[in-house]
Amino acid sequence: MSDRSELALQLTDAVAAAYQAIERAGNRAYKSFGLSQRAHAAMAAVDLGGPDGARPSDVASELRVSRAAATTFIQRLEAKGMVETTTDPDDDRGVRVTLTRHGLEVLLRVGQLERRLAARTIEGMPASAMARTIHVLQELKSRLEQKSLEVVR
Repeated sequence: MSDRSELALQLTDAVAAAYQAIERAGNRAYKSFGLSQRAHAAMAAVDLGGPDGARPSDVASELRVSRAAATTFIQRLEAKGMVETTTDPDDDRGVRVTLTRHGLEVLLRVGQLERRLAARTIEGMPASAMARTIHVLQELKSRLEQKSLEVVR
């Protein structure tokens, strides 16, 4: 295998490992508030609806799940007092989902905890190294999006 191919594999392995570590740290933050990563993502999707709330279909679209799955997340969050549903004023058959005061507080506190964890993670790392890494990852993302990779047998 060529040196560049080996480097490409090492880079993708390192990115995947870093992503998994980020997810594990995030999960610890969510669990400290009694949430899963998906529940947190559902709350963030509801928050995107603003003061008028989000439709369950909007939550489903944001989470990239079926409307039925989004409804299940919403019902679980409602049981925990994180969200509430009301009749959609534009469609009597539909509902709008909004964060409760408690849900908004939890969402904000989880966000603060995530930022503190991220800040602790990068303590002692040179800013120049982080800037280079950000640039490399943005370039990798751009190249992956531009090129259609074909599977060769």
